[in-house]
Amino acid sequence: MQRRAFLKITLPVALTGYAAADKANHPQLSFGVIADPQYADVNAAGTRHYRDSLGKLKTAAAELNKHDLKFLITLGDIIDRDLASFKDIVPLYNLMMAPRKFVLGNHDFEVADADKGKVLDCLGMKQSYHSETLGDWCFIYLDGTDVSTYRNPKGSAETASAMEVLEKMKQEKRNNARPWNGALGANQLKWFSAELDKANSANQRVIVFNHYPIFPIGDGHNLWNDKEVVELIEKHPNVVAYMNGHNHKGSYAVNKGCHYINFKGMVETKEMSAYAVVRCYADRIEVDGYETEPDRTCLSGGRR
Repeated sequence: MQRRAFLKITLPVALTGYAAADKANHPQLSFGVIADPQYADVNAAGTRHYRDSLGKLKTAAAELNKHDLKFLITLGDIIDRDLASFKDIVPLYNLMMAPRKFVLGNHDFEVADADKGKVLDCLGMKQSYHSETLGDWCFIYLDGTDVSTYRNPKGSAETASAMEVLEKMKQEKRNNARPWNGALGANQLKWFSAELDKANSANQRVIVFNHYPIFPIGDGHNLWNDKEVVELIEKHPNVVAYMNGHNHKGSYAVNKGCHYINFKGMVETKEMSAYAVVRCYADRIEVDGYETEPDRTCLSGGRR
């Protein structure tokens, strides 16, 4: 049985300029969302049914293909482990009619050290973070694995540096000081800030994608430098939503008009799946969730 979720986010007229002229039933664009398929050819463990993600992805493709989507974003953890897992799940994305986009998750690098440099190629990714503009919307795809203990081989300078960051966080007793989280590096943070400035100057509304949540600050699943990223978003009122996976239970929060949406993990539960269609209007975003995505109605005055 399918459950539909509805999340309605009202955006401020000041950001749209022409909200009154919006055709309420005609979105400017729509896209699909999948979080944490986390496929592996292994037995289920607890609530995670790794093999079943292949069937769930096929079912999601059949439904998503009924919609006019600009793209499909998978919010990280495409696999659970082993490079060979990509060979089973990636071809199923060819069932999707919409262009496929990915952000990277910690489990995507649960591969042999010799294979870590092959992960982006397996996903057809030319770079680990980027942005694109579609009409009046700017979409920013972040890489939360940039600084992490798992992205690079053991013994590498990058891994050693990440271990130092993690150890310092542990000494500070930060709740998100967990080895399965990660951070945006200095160069990516600088790039992100510049992209937000550019979109603001162009009067574009921004949706940010990442694997890791960042709000509420300090949650155990959060990006290591969650506070810095939230502060950047707070300085840019054109950022209307931040969408992520990682926490399979899902969550929703709003902070100073930006909507933080954590989509549920597809790998969770044997009988049910989780995915969504997001529709972007001049004055609002509507998120239609399927199956275990929770039913929500959220109204907001938007950014001030």
